[in-house]
Amino acid sequence: MSQIRKIRVVIIEDFEMTRTLLKIILRGDEFEVVGEAGDGLEGVQLCQQLQPDMVFIDVIMPKLNGLDALPEIRAILPHANIIMVTGNEDEDVVSKAMQLGANAYIVKPFNSASVLETMQVARQKFILRNPAMRGT
Repeated sequence: MSQIRKIRVVIIEDFEMTRTLLKIILRGDEFEVVGEAGDGLEGVQLCQQLQPDMVFIDVIMPKLNGLDALPEIRAILPHANIIMVTGNEDEDVVSKAMQLGANAYIVKPFNSASVLETMQVARQKFILRNPAMRGT
């Protein structure tokens, strides 16, 4: 029976309730939240330190907003899945996030189903792209 390693996740979000909700949604056998940050600057540093497989990042945050942090995180983690979390459905913001390297976005307020669906799609792409993630 093959085992698949958990996807290691970092959450970068200034609103603690949103971080907590994401952690609750991601509990289980497939994902492991390995770190969380309350601002973009701390988030970039955390990504450098922890080297996660997947990052959730808010757009509007103190110290360094998500759109400014995104290229830095992409440079640190070229193969990671980066999912923007935003309360803004503005097509320009979403388009810019995708141009800067985001793989997907989730609009707040979100529900468990939308987060898990986005995560499953991202997870499958990650595993297919990284054969080392598959068990023996």
